Amino acid sequence: MHRTYREKKRVTVAGSSPAGLAVNERSGAAYATDLANDRIIEITPRAKTPRLIPAGDGPLSIALSRDGRTAYAAGQADGALSLIDLRKGVVTKKVPTGAGALSVTTDPASGRALVANRTDATVTVVDPHKGTVVKTVTTGANPNHVTTAHCMAYVVEKSGSGPEGQDALRRFPVGR
Repeated sequence: MHRTYREKKRVTVAGSSPAGLAVNERSGAAYATDLANDRIIEITPRAKTPRLIPAGDGPLSIALSRDGRTAYAAGQADGALSLIDLRKGVVTKKVPTGAGALSVTTDPASGRALVANRTDATVTVVDPHKGTVVKTVTTGANPNHVTTAHCMAYVVEKSGSGPEGQDALRRFPVGR
């Protein structure tokens, strides 16, 4: 199959400040956080215009639930994880995680959401079904990104606090 990698469609939302991105692989819908306007921009394959969905305060990063019905947005300004019902287009719950919530990911095995809180130097593990914090893990200074694989969380620390001034990578089990 020959691919040209040409742009098929460009979507522009005036005054927006896109920061994070997640794609629902089942539906093809793309979701971008709009940091400047405290919302998510939803673009679906068949929609003629984007849908604008409220999010937390200063949404920077976004992840989706396993079924793609819920978005999780890390709010840098409010230090919280917003749980967003994508069908209804509303925030159903805000879970405080820590100052400088910067990055969010989900663990496919447990369904938990993890938030890297840059200012607090922590990662918060959230049970999105209960809307509660499961645990908070202290990291090195300035955790910048979190991701999961095989029930382990991996955190990039942009602190330069290693023995030779290097940044660090930390890992810990997510649990069930």
